[in-house]
Amino acid sequence: MRITLMLVSAALALTGCHSAPPAPAPSTPAPAVVTSSPPPLTPVRRVFDPARVQDGVRRVLTESYLVTEVGDVSCPADQDVVAGRTFECTVDIAGKEEKVTITVRDAAGGYEVSQPKP
Repeated sequence: MRITLMLVSAALALTGCHSAPPAPAPSTPAPAVVTSSPPPLTPVRRVFDPARVQDGVRRVLTESYLVTEVGDVSCPADQDVVAGRTFECTVDIAGKEEKVTITVRDAAGGYEVSQPKP
């Protein structure tokens, strides 16, 4: 009987210990979500390195066109790498100033060099 009485007392104690559920913690409303489309992607401008083009022009003139006495080669800076675009370089050939036309073949930077013309 003693054990039963202890169990009943424990059961009554547990049922009497009911407490109200804890109050929720204070909160603030969720912030408004603002979505916007990302800014338009601006293509990176690619330009030729004039020193490398000048070296390429000199190599084409001497190796492909077999031009001798190639002196200074001067190509303009800030030329865009855009297929179809053209620009001119000045070349000293045997003491005479001549021009070659550079034609950009592709967006990878391939180009053609024309034969020299006065």
